Amino acid sequence: MYEIAISIQKALQLPIMKKTKLVAGHKGINNSIKWVTIVEVLEDIGRLQPGEFLITTGFGLSENEEQLEVFHQLLKSKLLSGIAIYTSFYMKEIPSSFIELANENDLPLIEIPTDINFSEITKAMLEQIVNNQMHLLEQSENTHRELTNLILNDQSLTKVTERLAQLTDANIIVYNQFYEIIYTNHDFHQNGDITVNKTMVRTDDHQLDISNHLLTSLKRESKVNFTFAQHVSTVYPIIAKKSCYGWIVMTKPVEHWQELDDITLEQAAPIYAMEFLKKQAIEETQLRIQSNFLEDIFNKNYINDRIIMDQALKLDYDLSLNQSVFHLTFKHPKDIDVNLIDRLYQLTCKILEQNNKQYLIQTKLSSVIFLTNVPGETSDEKYKHCTNLAKDLLKNWTYYFPKVDLIIGIGKHYDRVDDLGKSAREAHYAVKLSELISNNSIVHYNDLGMYDLLLDMDRAGIDLTSVYKQHISGILSKNNKELDLIETLDSYFRNNQSIQQAAEELYIHRHTLRYRLNQIESRTGLNIKSTEDLLKLQLAVMAFKLVHVLKKEP
Repeated sequence: MYEIAISIQKALQLPIMKKTKLVAGHKGINNSIKWVTIVEVLEDIGRLQPGEFLITTGFGLSENEEQLEVFHQLLKSKLLSGIAIYTSFYMKEIPSSFIELANENDLPLIEIPTDINFSEITKAMLEQIVNNQMHLLEQSENTHRELTNLILNDQSLTKVTERLAQLTDANIIVYNQFYEIIYTNHDFHQNGDITVNKTMVRTDDHQLDISNHLLTSLKRESKVNFTFAQHVSTVYPIIAKKSCYGWIVMTKPVEHWQELDDITLEQAAPIYAMEFLKKQAIEETQLRIQSNFLEDIFNKNYINDRIIMDQALKLDYDLSLNQSVFHLTFKHPKDIDVNLIDRLYQLTCKILEQNNKQYLIQTKLSSVIFLTNVPGETSDEKYKHCTNLAKDLLKNWTYYFPKVDLIIGIGKHYDRVDDLGKSAREAHYAVKLSELISNNSIVHYNDLGMYDLLLDMDRAGIDLTSVYKQHISGILSKNNKELDLIETLDSYFRNNQSIQQAAEELYIHRHTLRYRLNQIESRTGLNIKSTEDLLKLQLAVMAFKLVHVLKKEP
């Protein structure tokens, strides 16, 4: 067992300590001595550090009640690894109060005769500590060299993980940033009586979700130790370029744990980080290629279909199938940073691969866009396939980032390459107009209904402002009260002309709603009981809402 510190038990076995006597605190005999401190007059215990071994003559403790009380507090503090007191100088024997408190707090209390020099004890203990430090440094360097050589010789992180498990004689699990196990030694799932499933650790009687320990280590950017079912686990975050790529978790029986294990884990973390960075660099190159390729498809920047389809096959993508474009963005894009976009990209790729989907993907400043095949015999089947895929994406995103609202827009499916740019625009419009048609976070372009007609009119050069002003100019005003009439009309249509339901939605009385509808008829000259006039009003309100959404920043 290699430790930087030495235990009280080992210290008592040193030749210089043969004449000493352990008079109290026998249960703390395995306490670790991290340093040795000699204090003649004990006045300020605040200067003492955890794990220190204190040697003192007890000067003034018998005569000074205040100093005696300070020493009593020190015995209770559980700060020190142990205390040694010289007898026959200032203290003929160790007081019974010291022995009682030392036993209560499992603090080893050692009696030292006067014929042993301070310097001899200090030298003997510090030599052991320094020797252990040198040995640990040597072992640490050897571990780092061995793991690094594995990578330099093109060995995989699977091999690194297996060797790390051998070096520590422990079970090793490596998680990615989504708490998924990506590397492990062969028997990770069975650690004695412990089983591991994702972040849930179980025994026959207990279970523990270690995700909180993962997050704590990330917050501290350092290791976290915890015990469970007579086993100790060390969690170490894999951090590079201020981003977390995952965690290494080492687990072994408590009695076999040694300080070298944690040091070995600390040496391994940068090696994993470098490999993750290398993998990320490859992915970024692939992403740039796919992104440029998608831009060529969407903008029809190719000579003919055959050439672009052949190029797609080189990227393992078949453009001859039915395709749809998905546009993923955030409800509050101004609050999104590049790290969150990267997480969305990583998660999207993971879900698409889990669903055995071929895809081409690109990232923008606040969105992720991908093209994928859409199976199904009918349009309804294709629609359901797309929405189910979007639901899977949304479910996983919400699990990891519940406070960041995601919107997914889906373009219509097409089997011609020339139409894929249209699907991309439709997916973008589905996102942009999502607030107009529902409170859902998933919007298929087919859900837009009559907004599709208005968008076609807008693209054809028809001024949508003139469309709505022609019919509802009488209820338009900068006055907020006038805007209530637009909202009233919109709610009336949204609730299928139900007075009761619209009134409940607007939190007003039915008579108030009828009064507003009368005002609308009076000011527009249209009759809401007329099917033709009702269609004019509905189209005008939709055009009004669409114009104001399209004016917003993209």
